[in-house]
Amino acid sequence: MKDCTEYQIYIGSLDSQLNAKLVSEDEFQEMIVHFFKRKEIAFSMYRAKGGFLQKNGDFVSENSVCINIIGAYDLDIVSLAKSLSMFMNQECSLVVKNIVKTEYC
Repeated sequence: MKDCTEYQIYIGSLDSQLNAKLVSEDEFQEMIVHFFKRKEIAFSMYRAKGGFLQKNGDFVSENSVCINIIGAYDLDIVSLAKSLSMFMNQECSLVVKNIVKTEYC
């Protein structure tokens, strides 16, 4: 097994200005798949339900996706997360970084 860096990007599905879904969850995921395909970045993704406090003080609960990227050493994850936020019209996204042990079997 070898040590790798795992990044997780959490991004919501609600438009930040309208506080409403503009696309279905399937369309939302397909948009993210298209984004990563265009950038040629390997990833995994799963659905999540989350809540957060907006800058204006409102608490919002929404459907989100978590995108896992493992072993992308030359990738600027923060810039990628900001691009995804702009792409999905989000106020922000959350980036988590972990060191994990990996092995392909």
